[in-house]
Amino acid sequence: MASTINYIPVKSIGRIRFIAIEDIVWIKGAANYVEIHLQDSMVLHRETLTSLAEKLGDEQFVRVHRSAIVNIDHLHEISSELGRYSLVELKNGQEIRIGNAYRRDLFQSLGLEQAS
Repeated sequence: MASTINYIPVKSIGRIRFIAIEDIVWIKGAANYVEIHLQDSMVLHRETLTSLAEKLGDEQFVRVHRSAIVNIDHLHEISSELGRYSLVELKNGQEIRIGNAYRRDLFQSLGLEQAS
């Protein structure tokens, strides 16, 4: 499913900031909030990870953990730990753990065969 939005309006005291979808590196869920990680900053937004994932679609963004979604344009490497692919490294050097339940979807999104 393609993204249904081009930007996310993020409200804060006295202003609304418009975050372009392509500027998002990854998103971390925390209850009813998400941390939207950009190249050099992080913005807190009141919305659930599931709700935001539905708006973003699955062509550009893929869920890699129950609490993390990554922009595939910012992927650098997938690495293994103890023989299982378990970490995504982003171009900015950040590492995000891959949840077992999301490994297959990640590999399918990237056009890769499922590896251990």
